Amino acid sequence: MKLLKHFKSLKASSIVESVIAIAIISICVLIAFMVYINISKQKTPLNYYKAKHHIEVLIHDIEHQKDYENDIFTYRGYTIAKTVDVDAKEGIARVLFLITIGGHKVYEIIKVIPYKES
Repeated sequence: MKLLKHFKSLKASSIVESVIAIAIISICVLIAFMVYINISKQKTPLNYYKAKHHIEVLIHDIEHQKDYENDIFTYRGYTIAKTVDVDAKEGIARVLFLITIGGHKVYEIIKVIPYKES
């Protein structure tokens, strides 16, 4: 208890606290601004990352629903074309996803998943 009484006698300066708080906030804003600049300079559009997420969902659906049919999925800003090549002998399915962004930019993603007959 005597130790706590000694700490009560220490008084902080509000100016020092304000300077430290402003310095911490300034550093956080600087880091956020640098991250924003780096993201905005990227050559890969944001829709590419959205499409990659949808591809992961489609792969999950293929594995669980056994949907090995070719298909085209149209989303806002991009299109995903799914082409499936089944090799029943090896027990695999090669899935080719073509991502078309803005009608002209095409990305290709190939996934190999286990093939299970229905």
